[in-house]
Amino acid sequence: MQIYATFEHSRKLELGIAKLQSNGISDIFAVPLKRIKDGPKIIDSIDHSDGRSLLDKGFVLATVFSTILASKGFEWDLGPIYWGLIGGAGGFILGLLIELGEYRWQNKDKLVNVLKNNKYSEVILIVTCDKNQADTVSNILKEHLALSLAKVECNP
Repeated sequence: MQIYATFEHSRKLELGIAKLQSNGISDIFAVPLKRIKDGPKIIDSIDHSDGRSLLDKGFVLATVFSTILASKGFEWDLGPIYWGLIGGAGGFILGLLIELGEYRWQNKDKLVNVLKNNKYSEVILIVTCDKNQADTVSNILKEHLALSLAKVECNP
């Protein structure tokens, strides 16, 4: 029988492994997982979308600024086409900067919470044991704060 459990990387995990070994269970396999740090993507694809678009405000402000500056461009020296293009580029850059600032401000709290809780990674623990030892192993893992637990019966 194989028992799978996930843990936060802590001393409780090490104590649990030591207790399993003291009970005669030697077939223990631990795999540490690395946290994936993925920043915002400017353009989402069909296959991967994080639900946040960094371009929306840029497009809206580009439309607004180009319309206003193009209408004012009839009175100014360069003309409506140049002022419309200047307004569009300026509005897009301003919107993009606002969106990036909001993203950074919103995710700052998440980073602080991760650092406070020291939850950097998790560990998957795979224990192979006899069927009659399964309850003992699962109780030991629960005592040592397993986040999740699964039992799989292996056919010899």
